[in-house]
Amino acid sequence: MQRIRHLRKATRDESGAALPLIALMLVALLGIAAFSTDLGWFYLNASRIQRTADAGALAGVIWMPTDLPQATTSAREIATANGYEHGANAANVTVSPVPGEPTQLDVTVADTVPTFFLRVLGFTEQTIVRSARAEYVPPLPLGSPDSQFGNSCDPRQAGCSGQPNFWANIHGKYTATGMGDAFSPYCTGSSGSSGCAQNPSYRPRGYLYGIEASSGFNVQFLDIVHHNTSGDETTNDNHRTGDRGCEDWGTDSADCGQTVRITLYAPDPTPLDITDNTAICSETFTPEPQLAADDPYNWVTSCGVASPSSGIYVLQVQVVEPSQANFSGLNRYSVRATGGARLYGLGDVSLYNNFSGSSSEFYLAQVSDIYAGKTLVVEMYDPGDAENNVSNVISILGPGGTPYGTCSLNRRTTVNDAWVPMDIGVNNPTASPCQIVATRPTNNFDSRWIQAVIDLPASYSCSTCWWKVRYNFSGTTQDTTTWRAYIEGNPIHLIRN
Repeated sequence: MQRIRHLRKATRDESGAALPLIALMLVALLGIAAFSTDLGWFYLNASRIQRTADAGALAGVIWMPTDLPQATTSAREIATANGYEHGANAANVTVSPVPGEPTQLDVTVADTVPTFFLRVLGFTEQTIVRSARAEYVPPLPLGSPDSQFGNSCDPRQAGCSGQPNFWANIHGKYTATGMGDAFSPYCTGSSGSSGCAQNPSYRPRGYLYGIEASSGFNVQFLDIVHHNTSGDETTNDNHRTGDRGCEDWGTDSADCGQTVRITLYAPDPTPLDITDNTAICSETFTPEPQLAADDPYNWVTSCGVASPSSGIYVLQVQVVEPSQANFSGLNRYSVRATGGARLYGLGDVSLYNNFSGSSSEFYLAQVSDIYAGKTLVVEMYDPGDAENNVSNVISILGPGGTPYGTCSLNRRTTVNDAWVPMDIGVNNPTASPCQIVATRPTNNFDSRWIQAVIDLPASYSCSTCWWKVRYNFSGTTQDTTTWRAYIEGNPIHLIRN
């Protein structure tokens, strides 16, 4: 009995000793739970703030490098929409350019959030800061360093000198891509039928030009009207600007040919996307009879802006949907902006060269030295339509005016095909200097895409920074080619967060 009483007393003593331990463990567990709750709260807010910084950087960078105030406004508007208004409720949104990188933008979002259970430990709030850096690679200016895109007279005629040696070009819907325009024709193969095989690159929006102006300007065209086969003059690629009528597509009626519409849009930060741009004015040009070869070249004034805003005005040239398949044709023209404005191609350009002789150069793209260390890509469709069995060389010239040192060459048939290294004749996938031998029939690039990939060194520098294309052809050529030049990569992207 005595032993049993001692055991019961020991048990009561031990249970009493356990209560403080259990109490301490409960306090510890509650502390861990409290810390976990606040930690989860901090993580949730940090994620929200990071997403806001990312979105703000992407929204603001499209205004760089020309308009930092607008970039700041755009970034802060996005932050406000996400619940972080600058200067309100302890939120702070800092927007700053990146030194030495004019196309990049830093956005930092800071906010102070309250704590829950950590208050008992004296921590009543916590400041969370997150940053993002975005980059915008704007479209390269194409084809013109000045106010004019295309010739102002026929370079083959006496007294016509100092020309860019090409006409701007657009083909009617029911022509074929094999004629050199990659995007406007609906057809591959033969032309003239709505039942033709569809061009996978078909793009009814036509071609775009950028205009930058600090004072009032007008848009002027030379021969924007499509001159068809009617009148006393037949139509062919060698005549005047090179308009070609419709006799090849089954008709020579007076109204045969393409109707062209031009539209001028107000600036916005994404000039290659005109779906959200505001149209300022529009004009439509219907076909007219062919002109005599010795008629004067007259510039016609179209749209204008008296007090331009900052940014890139977009000029669209497109073919109106024809009422009949044979109302088509090839149209060549020039366009310029008055008042000291700058005008150039955007995204891609279609050019027509109808020179006679051994050599011709034209401007390709302006590649600023802010792209040092990046990759320049030049793409051309249907180059080198010249006489067979004569030496034809297309060279990519750097800003110094000489063929660029090295490039990689690729080819494909349609935009849906993968690029494959090119190894034809004397060419190989790496060309040094950067040039393409286009001697037919061995190297026949008819209806083919050719790509030159150029890695710009970190030391790349230039003043005017314009690259050119040189045609060295032994024979004559009437060559329509579609050109693209761009910096490789997504044009708007995050590079750090």
